Amino acid sequence: MVVGDNKPMKLGIVLTGGGARGAYQVGVLRAIYEITHKHRHLLDVITGNSAGAINATYIASNAHDWDVATKSLIEMWGSLTPHEVFDLGKRSITGLGLKWVTGTMFGGMTKSGSRMNHLLDTNPLRKLLSERIDFIKLNQNILSGTISGLALSTTNYSSGASVVFYNSNNPVTDWTRSDRFSQKTPIGLDHLMGSAAIPFFFPPEKIGESYFGDGCVRQTTPFSPAIHLGADKIIGIGIRHPHAKENVRNIAFAPVGDPTLGQIAGVMLNAIFLDSMEADYERMKRINELIAKQTEPEFKQIPVYMIRPSQDLGKMTQKLNQELPGKLRYLLKGIGVSDKEGLDLLSYLAFDKSYTEPLIELGYKDTLNQRDLVLEFISS
Repeated sequence: MVVGDNKPMKLGIVLTGGGARGAYQVGVLRAIYEITHKHRHLLDVITGNSAGAINATYIASNAHDWDVATKSLIEMWGSLTPHEVFDLGKRSITGLGLKWVTGTMFGGMTKSGSRMNHLLDTNPLRKLLSERIDFIKLNQNILSGTISGLALSTTNYSSGASVVFYNSNNPVTDWTRSDRFSQKTPIGLDHLMGSAAIPFFFPPEKIGESYFGDGCVRQTTPFSPAIHLGADKIIGIGIRHPHAKENVRNIAFAPVGDPTLGQIAGVMLNAIFLDSMEADYERMKRINELIAKQTEPEFKQIPVYMIRPSQDLGKMTQKLNQELPGKLRYLLKGIGVSDKEGLDLLSYLAFDKSYTEPLIELGYKDTLNQRDLVLEFISS
């Protein structure tokens, strides 16, 4: 964290993953715009993982007008249907089901084993994003300085490493760690689909000669790309409602029946999507505190501010199951998702306006409730 020239501080935003929970971020982004009323140069550095990558790419492509960017993003998420994300046609669902059954039963008889690696066909999502996001304009916004940079995190399925694809109008040295790499490139649809490919449910995305999946799987330091792209202060938008430790302990030791596959999958996705940003936020705060106590002038603090849901987004799906298309409900029921069980998993796949609209509204209200603190952080 080296101190630079006396230039205006660059504000970065970090958008984590979470499937349909990403709708919460949309309400937050709109509220941030309304609090500041900055039509241009509201955000300088934008980074995203998974569903956060969708939101990051969308607003980056519309960063020449933040009113339009946030308003049209709300329109997209607020009218979303599962059919725009998954192919729920009988032929697609039946075909995938047969491949899974034959792959698991007879895959051992082939030299390479089963090649099935996803449960849902996301070609509709690819079509939606290609129609809604102008990738040419996105990269023009970066080159022109409308925003300083955009980074999308992915997971390489060959090495298991976190790979960050980024574009920036400032000189940036590619960063390399033992399990983290970066590559500068014009951001395209393949990078976005790779970052948003929820493991097991969405198909891996081929970029170049390798296959990539959800950026949250191995991105243990989600604030890092924003720092590398030059952010001087960062807003993080989480999707985890803080729980009292005693409540968590009581639930952990309460008597329950055997967990369903849906419950187990929900816990695994929680570990992928919820834990890393919280841990990195706490780590950033500790580093800032340590820097504040020392006198070395070559280091600087990078202030961070977190906006988190005031409600449990998983529990907000309790009345949702019946709203979903029959084929999707049938598929989810098969792995143990019901009105009472597997709600966390359901919340990641519930790309339906009956769920996304309340999340947008919650994100909007949560942020407006912090108006003074948000404005002070951005203006300081």
